[in-house]
Amino acid sequence: MAHAVEQASDNAGLHLARLTVDLLRPVPSSPLSVTTRLVRGGKRLQVLEASLFAEETEVARASALFLENRPVTVPEHGRFPAIGLEPPSWPVEASIAEAGGWQSRYTPVGLHTTAKAVVIEGVDGGGKGIAWLKLPLPLVQGVKTSPAVTAATLCDFGNGVGQLNLSDDLGCINTDVSLYLHRSPVGEWLGLDAHSHMQDTGVGLVETTLFDSQGPVGKILQSVITMRAPGAEG
Repeated sequence: MAHAVEQASDNAGLHLARLTVDLLRPVPSSPLSVTTRLVRGGKRLQVLEASLFAEETEVARASALFLENRPVTVPEHGRFPAIGLEPPSWPVEASIAEAGGWQSRYTPVGLHTTAKAVVIEGVDGGGKGIAWLKLPLPLVQGVKTSPAVTAATLCDFGNGVGQLNLSDDLGCINTDVSLYLHRSPVGEWLGLDAHSHMQDTGVGLVETTLFDSQGPVGKILQSVITMRAPGAEG
């Protein structure tokens, strides 16, 4: 959907500033289709919507906000913090599923067995983690993946990196994801610093800072609810 709305925008000078995806139903491992709609056009701001379909069933819906980039002078107190994560500098063969210890839980081939990862700390069900991820191949065959689409593809792993396990068989699943980008990422690696918190109602929030090699590039927010492991009773 990120790729679709990026292609649908008629102003290449605009920057994808926000992408919000509602996960309506399980997405099957079968051919899918995407439709897009321009909600609000303009030179400085555009809003587009996208819907993902499995045959005639809508399984996910997205809203994208594109904003103009215009050079300005920002005072020091208004700048984003100059913090960063040291990116990995060695070849990585492990997928995020292997690096995070999820391989035994998720056997089907998918993005979690394809995206490469280096775990820096956490990512052990304790509600926080830091990891670097990259896509080892194009999202769309024959098309170079843009930085914004790379970020959109990997941002859903915030809940995985910051996964909060309440017991051996009770974890969290996210029902949506909102990606905010205050600048375009650079390089093939993106760092996720994720933190999860939950109320005793079973509703929580995952907050993730997204980095590249030059520092922070955006934020990821995800609403989560509890979910038992497959086969668990109760």
